[in-house]
Amino acid sequence: MGKIEDKKKLKKEALLESAMILFTEKGVAETSVSDITSRAKMAKGTFYLYFKDKYEIRDHLVARKANEIFENAHHSMQSKWQTISQMDVEECITFLVENIIDQFKESPSLLRFIAKNLSWGVFSNIRIKDLDNRNCMDVFDELLEASAKVYRQKELMVYMIVELLNSTCYNVILYHMPVGIEQFKKDLILAVRNILHQFEDSAGAKQLETA
Repeated sequence: MGKIEDKKKLKKEALLESAMILFTEKGVAETSVSDITSRAKMAKGTFYLYFKDKYEIRDHLVARKANEIFENAHHSMQSKWQTISQMDVEECITFLVENIIDQFKESPSLLRFIAKNLSWGVFSNIRIKDLDNRNCMDVFDELLEASAKVYRQKELMVYMIVELLNSTCYNVILYHMPVGIEQFKKDLILAVRNILHQFEDSAGAKQLETA
């Protein structure tokens, strides 16, 4: 059974690798299941043993790549600050955002693929293996819980930050429009800070202090 499972994993990985190459080179719309299986040197029927259609394999890849990016950013943050309590939550989140921007800058093709296909549903359910399989929202919740500040509508706040990052970096990194990424990064970080301030619950913070 072990050899059979290993073969299945290898076939699935070959399909994922082929799909990733084609999606980043041609785009999802221009890639067919036949293209994926042909590149992986498999029969078309084999594809359907693992995935329902090309959109399911796309979502799988988006989740995997977004996982890697978020995991890299989180590890960088932890290596700089030993515990979350050593750093203000605002600094933690802006650090994560800046690190993710830098990763996109290093891999424009990855940005092109993720920015066009990363939905909120996919992002919020991404499971991070190196963090005990917690999802991305769990990580943000941990940061926010460690803060002395109280935030309202936390999921909406994180949604706005993720969408802002996902939508605005595309043209700036790929086409340097309307400005270059280094100039843009400063204003984007400021915008993220403003979103955090917007969702601060000052009344809740006061209640926490007097409790």
